[in-house]
Amino acid sequence: MDQTSRIVDVIDEALGRFAARDLVSGSEVVDFLLDLRLIAEEADPLSRLLEEESQPAGA
Repeated sequence: MDQTSRIVDVIDEALGRFAARDLVSGSEVVDFLLDLRLIAEEADPLSRLLEEESQPAGA
C-alpha cells in the first residue's frame, strides 16, 4: 500500500469516527478531513495550495 492510499484510509476512518461527535462540530471536522482527503489524492498538492494562497481573498 502506497503512502497516499494509507493517508486516504486513515482519513476515511476518521470521517466515520468524527461525523457524529458533539464536542467539536461534526460538520467542521468532516469538512476539514474532506479537504485533507482531496489534497492527499492530488498528484501535486503543494502546487495547488501555493496557487490557492496566491489568489486574492474571496476569489
